[in-house]
Amino acid sequence: MSQVTNTAILFFSRNLKEEFLAKNVGLNVQQFSNLFNLLVKKTQRTIDQTSIPVKALFSDEQIGSSFGERLTNGISNLFSEGFENVIVVGNDAPELTSEDLLWVKDKLENGKNVLGRDNHGGAYLIGVSKNDFNASAFLHIDWNTGLVFDQLKSLLSSEELEKCLIDINKRSDFENIIKSGLYLPKAFKQILKAIFGTYTLHTNFDFTLPKSIWFQQIELRGPPSFVS
Repeated sequence: MSQVTNTAILFFSRNLKEEFLAKNVGLNVQQFSNLFNLLVKKTQRTIDQTSIPVKALFSDEQIGSSFGERLTNGISNLFSEGFENVIVVGNDAPELTSEDLLWVKDKLENGKNVLGRDNHGGAYLIGVSKNDFNASAFLHIDWNTGLVFDQLKSLLSSEELEKCLIDINKRSDFENIIKSGLYLPKAFKQILKAIFGTYTLHTNFDFTLPKSIWFQQIELRGPPSFVS
């Protein structure tokens, strides 16, 4: 990764298998594979439009036994590579735009940390400077709860992105995205509608199989491209 700025983006995400096990939202394996690829590609495309250096960190590459440890280590490693600011994003806020990321970068490089609040009390974006990053305090955030945003707000003297985005963890969140989705391309929402058009609540997929076989069991072809 070539460093052309003192700010980097950490794209922090589960891999496909772990995401399916955590929240398959009633989709079968193939449907969820299409959904996962859609969300990952949307995030990657948004990041690419900024030209900000990025490190994608999926489950297999994350270090730590808990979410807090893995995230804290991911941020710390980017600081150790020489970056002064890190912007953390996941794949669960598709309404995030490249303009948002560039705004956050500007704020960070002018001495302001930034948070983006989601509709469940979490944070869909964390922008933190090396000087204000306290690894021990980050470890003690109640991650994956509705307390995250307020705890981060207390920890970091931060500005807040104006828009509160839908954090997509449940089927109803996707339905809300399809209905409202103010910041999403029409084509993206159409693909979501197609994915959720028919679904099954059960799958006989055997996750005890070795990973190499697991990935051979489903077709990891990406969904149709969309225009932003």
